[in-house]
Amino acid sequence: MSFKTMLVHAEPGQGCDRRVRLAMRLADIFDASIIGVGAEAFGPMIASDYAMVDGAVIEAVRERIAADLPAAEKHFRELTAGRERTEWVSGEDYPDRVLALEARGADLIVASRPPRGESATFAATPADLIMEAGTPVLMAADSDIEFSGERVVVGWKDTRESRRALADSLPFLKRAKAVFVVGVSGETNGPSDHIGLRDVVRRLSRHGVEASFEVVPKGKESIAQALEDAANRRSADLIVSGGYGHSRLREWMLGGVTEDLIAASSKFVLLSH
Repeated sequence: MSFKTMLVHAEPGQGCDRRVRLAMRLADIFDASIIGVGAEAFGPMIASDYAMVDGAVIEAVRERIAADLPAAEKHFRELTAGRERTEWVSGEDYPDRVLALEARGADLIVASRPPRGESATFAATPADLIMEAGTPVLMAADSDIEFSGERVVVGWKDTRESRRALADSLPFLKRAKAVFVVGVSGETNGPSDHIGLRDVVRRLSRHGVEASFEVVPKGKESIAQALEDAANRRSADLIVSGGYGHSRLREWMLGGVTEDLIAASSKFVLLSH
């Protein structure tokens, strides 16, 4: 198994530069193709008592989309100039929907946090993309550091999502020099935690991946922060985790590992649902 096609959303401005460069870096590592996606949607609007004003706003949005999609392609072509295996697709729909649809022809989606305040009609929402695409999503780090992937932390919880993420991350794990499977315990390290982690390490060894494991206490931190701390201790630049979906109300009340990793991790994060 390998990643042979990278899918990445590209906008007209520099907001996409970091993720497109990451897609190119991964394409070089895995000898893969890149599909650039241009997508913007005409979102719902609340009507006012002034039809003329409403009409002008609608027309302005339509004009922006008509200008943005060709400009996004031009920008993507400039960033990937000189590369042979690149494609471009575009559509007038929410970026999440277009990316999820185009994921049928890709092995990995490269994403990043959208600019603060940017509407979902113009920027992909990572959490929704992870839940809908059925394809692993690699979140770019916010810094300009180059992706290495030589040292990887795998966040483990004995769930379907973790098992899926482990399988989806094998191309990264097989090329890594060091892999650390990390379980986060709410209280003490129980024997069942260690048995499960040993099974995971044995499974990886059958794929030629030499890994070690540890159980770390959650303490007063979030699980996402505990994984971030583990990655810092191990000098890892990639965290692998299952993508967990909850109701919006529950996420708002309790928070969630997926949302926390998306919002605050300084590492590259591979999430799979």
